[in-house]
Amino acid sequence: MKQENKPEIITITGENGKKLDFYLEAEIEYDGYSYQILMPTKKYDDLEKDMAIVFRVEVIDGENQYFIEENDDIISIIEEIYNEG
Repeated sequence: MKQENKPEIITITGENGKKLDFYLEAEIEYDGYSYQILMPTKKYDDLEKDMAIVFRVEVIDGENQYFIEENDDIISIIEEIYNEG
């Protein structure tokens, strides 16, 4: 029987302290930073289920910290790299 790969789920604590679950769509290294394209596992208040979000991931005190990338130029570059792959 063929096994399907289950997508990795990343849990992020939002600004309000609420935990949000995302599917890991892709990890991309660019300009010395690690970026992840994440998609919500379900609809949250401000997020649609099929909305892809680019996060910059930084390791702080040994823990991954996720920051929503707001620079449109970087988001475009990450999307371009993702679409080429």
